[in-house]
Amino acid sequence: MIYTSCTLRKLTINYNDFGAKIADSVTETEVPIIRIEKVRQTEFYKASEVGFKPELRLVISTLNYNDEEELEYGEVVYSIIRKEIGIDTMILICERKIKNV
Repeated sequence: MIYTSCTLRKLTINYNDFGAKIADSVTETEVPIIRIEKVRQTEFYKASEVGFKPELRLVISTLNYNDEEELEYGEVVYSIIRKEIGIDTMILICERKIKNV
């Protein structure tokens, strides 16, 4: 199934006066997808050399991105491992996020 939007997720970690972690908050923003692309073969092999496994390339508007680290697409959470920034659009290269990591 092809979805027309994804949810960008930004994690904020809060600390108390002693530097101990007290809370995590997640800001979620749903944004439209301009285009879905296949991961290029050369990109896949170069990324695997450094331990990444890119599975998804989404093109969104540059205006919708605000340094988020994760996105949810099709009920699956992905880590954003690389960005290609253009004038009006940007490509987010993502890998499936492993639970509890």
